[in-house]
Amino acid sequence: MTNKFLGMRNWNTLFMGALLLSIGTIFNSCEDETKRDITFEGYGDMFIQQKKVNDQILYAPYYYIHSNVSMNSVDVETPDGATVELKPFEYLNTYIEEPNDDEFTTSMMPTGLYHFTGTYGDNETFDITDIFDGRVVGLPQIDSLAYDETDFSIYVSWELVAGADLYKVKLVDQTGRIVFNGIELTAESNAFKIELNNAGWTNTPFKGDVFTLQLHAYAFDGNASQNTWVYNIECDSYSEAEVVWGE
Repeated sequence: MTNKFLGMRNWNTLFMGALLLSIGTIFNSCEDETKRDITFEGYGDMFIQQKKVNDQILYAPYYYIHSNVSMNSVDVETPDGATVELKPFEYLNTYIEEPNDDEFTTSMMPTGLYHFTGTYGDNETFDITDIFDGRVVGLPQIDSLAYDETDFSIYVSWELVAGADLYKVKLVDQTGRIVFNGIELTAESNAFKIELNNAGWTNTPFKGDVFTLQLHAYAFDGNASQNTWVYNIECDSYSEAEVVWGE
């Protein structure tokens, strides 16, 4: 197999953190809200996270919304009538609901229309919709994973996943915090090297540190483009493996 190191753009913070913040670059600064009347613009997305635990495929929904103004509250109504309350992510123009490990189940989320509703400003309302069609991609299979003592790096390669649009490699410490969030890799990429001079580190690793390596394969909505994929994700399918820095 020919290994292809193909990187796109840097994505430098916690899982959906930079994804959400990158959307912010297309909006006006929130500091300008009080200076002029702004028409509400927002993007909401629901996608499935998929992983394997003890030979079982598990699923959980991930919700987020980003707007050009501060929001007071956000709820999501699912196609089966359930309501999910979203919480602010650092700033009031971004709300998310990220699943915990114990929220993954063997059941797929219902397909159909998801309504993101809430208020902003002086109790003005909004209603944004996103369609989930139930499409998922297979779990990425790690071919090789090794630490190289000569250049202090971790090399990982994998089998390409049919239907995947993008890959990312991450390292998570034993507290569940992401300490390395790698660059976006194209659909043709099948290998990556984690080096100390890579962008995406939030903490310096030390010899003996135990990490969980996550290999993510993302699939986008059918209407996603190069400029809009960040709020048109359909599935995040990922595999995990334990690595020890320096061994």
